[in-house]
Amino acid sequence: MDALETKFLREFLAVAHEGSIRRAADRLNVVPSAISRKIAEAEARLGVTLFERSSKGVALTEAGELLREHAQHMRDEQTYLLDQIGHFRDGRSQIVRIATGEGFAADLMENGLLGLTRAHPELRFVIDHAGTDELQRKVIEGESDIGIAYNPLMTEATRSLAHSRQSLCAIVPRNSPLAERTSVSLAEVLEHPVAMLNAGYAIRHLVGQAAADRGLALRVQVETASIPLLIRYVCAGVGVSFLPRFSATSQAERGDLAVLDIEETSLQQVSTHLMVRARRRLPRSVSLVARHLAENMLAFRN
Repeated sequence: MDALETKFLREFLAVAHEGSIRRAADRLNVVPSAISRKIAEAEARLGVTLFERSSKGVALTEAGELLREHAQHMRDEQTYLLDQIGHFRDGRSQIVRIATGEGFAADLMENGLLGLTRAHPELRFVIDHAGTDELQRKVIEGESDIGIAYNPLMTEATRSLAHSRQSLCAIVPRNSPLAERTSVSLAEVLEHPVAMLNAGYAIRHLVGQAAADRGLALRVQVETASIPLLIRYVCAGVGVSFLPRFSATSQAERGDLAVLDIEETSLQQVSTHLMVRARRRLPRSVSLVARHLAENMLAFRN
């Protein structure tokens, strides 16, 4: 067996992603022992250990990380080639996978995909909602072509194609005494009941750090992964929340709630990013989608 044959690399990536040979085998509908045998044979041929085994599963070694980068590159190049060939076929259909924070959903549909799908009916989309850390992982590990994130920690594994300063704002009920203001201090906001995104989202860390820097207590009444739930919480008059302005634009325009600037430097210096995996040669369809989203979504307008 060629230690780096395409089928093995696909199985290797599945094991690296799942952290378990059995879960990878279930996902690929193959026998676990067959994958184990191929990994052992590859390790013998290469003369290195690719995975550290434990009772909890498997984890990549440094050599395994190098092989994963190679395997992802080979998969990306295959996708690129098939995308290019597809432009010479009648009835072609290209799939673009987007991982995005839920707060971008309305903006993505109304300002991003609406015009794009009309101009390019051949495009198909697979869209996943995820927290900041998870969607960044999806881009790095090749599960998504494009990631749209709020204040991600950019690393050498990702490349930002577009970014924009988008301050974190206070979202308050329309009948709140704060609603008549254009800006408020963080201390004033935290005097009210608070609903927030959970720790998988950058917003939770941003507000928590800002509050700690000011010596303020952050007492969260409702914690969730759902932005629509946060908005309903505020619209119902229960309490306040924190979101970038574009996440609640339509509700603010209808008068259902108010969006206020927060007088806190660290919450004003926050950016949205449209990212792809670093060093990846982008298929034409992915480049087209990324360019359109960067030019048309409110999240990327300063």
